[in-house]
Amino acid sequence: MSYPSIRRYIQFLMVFFICLPVAAESVREFHQRKCSEGISESCERASAMLEGEQHADRIVELGDIFAVNVDRSAREEENKPILKQAYLDVIDDYFKQESEKGLKLTVANDMLELCAEHFHHYWRNRKMWWPTTDDGKPDWSTIYYYIVEHYYGYCLRSVQ
Repeated sequence: MSYPSIRRYIQFLMVFFICLPVAAESVREFHQRKCSEGISESCERASAMLEGEQHADRIVELGDIFAVNVDRSAREEENKPILKQAYLDVIDDYFKQESEKGLKLTVANDMLELCAEHFHHYWRNRKMWWPTTDDGKPDWSTIYYYIVEHYYGYCLRSVQ
């Protein structure tokens, strides 16, 4: 093959591969497919992942409700969130809302205070940013989600 022929061949292959439809499946979809093939471990994993996704959606929903009702004058100073107190309020709200599902606060109040301080200092002093809305105000819906995530990801691990 001559150089121009090789070049056209490579161009053809590039166009061919670029035009192929992309098929992607999430890990949960993979396990659901394997479950339908009869692999019981995949059934358990897919179920747990779906439950986790639904729980995350519920936290987003609760965060949206919290954001609508938040008293910005008590939770912000100079457009900066007061995250320590917000942490305690969010955790209290979250477990009140989820008590019907059997979720209970498992951290002692003094440890919860330390978790709230850690969260506040991590976002305000270390990261030096926090989620904001388009107009630059703290995004309490997203902050709610991050607080619950911090509780499960950091606070509970610190107690164990």
